[in-house]
Amino acid sequence: MQYEIRPLTEADEAYIEKKIGEYAYMMAPPEPGTPEEEQIIFRAEDENGTFAGGCVVNVHEWGRAVLAMLWVEEPHRRTGLGSMLLKAAERAVLDLGCHYLCLGTMDFMARGFYEKHGYTVFTVNRDHPTGHEGWSLSRRVDREMPEHIPTDNSAAARFTIRPGSQEDVKIIEAGFERYNSQFVPDGHDDLPIGKKLVDQNGNMIAGVIAEVDGWDGCDIEGIWVEEPYRKQGLGTYLFNEIEREAKENGAHVLFTYCCDWVFGFFEKNGCTVRGTLADYPKGHTAYELEKRI
Repeated sequence: MQYEIRPLTEADEAYIEKKIGEYAYMMAPPEPGTPEEEQIIFRAEDENGTFAGGCVVNVHEWGRAVLAMLWVEEPHRRTGLGSMLLKAAERAVLDLGCHYLCLGTMDFMARGFYEKHGYTVFTVNRDHPTGHEGWSLSRRVDREMPEHIPTDNSAAARFTIRPGSQEDVKIIEAGFERYNSQFVPDGHDDLPIGKKLVDQNGNMIAGVIAEVDGWDGCDIEGIWVEEPYRKQGLGTYLFNEIEREAKENGAHVLFTYCCDWVFGFFEKNGCTVRGTLADYPKGHTAYELEKRI
């Protein structure tokens, strides 16, 4: 190959993300009223201002939001506090113009809780972490459906939901880490393995953002090839390099996410569908993909 392969820098990653975003908006321009990307944080507190739980929501393009974390302190569980936080998140993203709220959960977490609130599974994630199963769920928050009322709804009289802060995010993350470690402690820190191809002048002509997570899966966050160098197999070359390095670092599966305009590339490189999100962006389909390695 006439190009050199090198590790990505932070500046390279920012450039790749920018170019992928520009291309995606060319393929599916945002509709009027589509929210900007932002993070929403809520905290639940008692009359003394003591933290009892919280949630973090990431708002994405094309009217989709992701419930990244929802946490209730152990003494306050099964009181309806989780439902209060979830409803606050739903109202907030709907007010911003979102129509989908998505989330991920595991077999040792709360799939049943979300299903009671009208969420349905659109992705099954088997054996990651090893011996466990996870799911992606979604709900159209812009459509009416019966409201779930918890059997014990005593939290409504005891707690108030307020906007949270980054300090609350740290508390929520710490709670998640403590809980998860009881079932599947991380084997190691995330390992960035992104690569780029440069020409003889050191200019990047293609790149891939990827990392091996603590559960030995490899997330491919994006691949970009500059327009003059497309249809030469460079994207496939980088994909294969990431697959090789991920396997050398203990990963047993590749994960990626894409929309229908690039689905064919990943399919040709051996990825299979583990879930689809219909009409996202509007008139298109989003895919969650995997490749066992």
